Amino acid sequence: MNEISITMNWESVKKNIFLRLVNYGMNRANIEKKAYVKFLNLAILLYCDCRKWGFDGFYVDMKHLPIWDQGLKSIFQAALENTYCKNNVFVTHINNLLPQNAAYELAVDAELIQTKTEVIVLTNKAIHFGAAMLLNITELKRLADQFGSDLYLLPSSVHEILVMCADQYPDVFFLTEMVKEVNNEVVSREDYLSDHVYHFDRKKCEVTLAVPV
Repeated sequence: MNEISITMNWESVKKNIFLRLVNYGMNRANIEKKAYVKFLNLAILLYCDCRKWGFDGFYVDMKHLPIWDQGLKSIFQAALENTYCKNNVFVTHINNLLPQNAAYELAVDAELIQTKTEVIVLTNKAIHFGAAMLLNITELKRLADQFGSDLYLLPSSVHEILVMCADQYPDVFFLTEMVKEVNNEVVSREDYLSDHVYHFDRKKCEVTLAVPV
């Protein structure tokens, strides 16, 4: 089966489509023809991973919908199931990834890790475009219930997010400034996601922008 026949066959690709999260403003011109959903200041894209067939993947365009005879809703549903399946969710303490990413070192320098407080990294198993876990409501709810707290979600890059208990880190302004500092000093333009901090409401199971007061 060649590349063209694979990408034109819904049954072939539906298990290999995943969510990717990017900054909407920075990518607006590039995603006009792509299948996406706007979420706050971000855009949720659909990416088909074709490495198992020996060639690069591709972002789903609106032109793929009639080819696959699928609506946008059904394609997003497939991507949700693939992205947020249990085997693809990776949760670890921030210290476990310190050697690989200087952005985490800045967090430690800011003395965010305290005895009572856990700073968690939430991403996918590949640690590649894992920031889509920002919308993994099931996992966020599990973490929020485990800690008994709402959560603040910090976009470290397009590849991961940092999770903190809201009742332990009430200063949203400080967290926002930390995110901006990391983005300015460490994160490349290609990996940049957002300067904003996000809030997960444990009761509403909802992700919103966290507004500094």
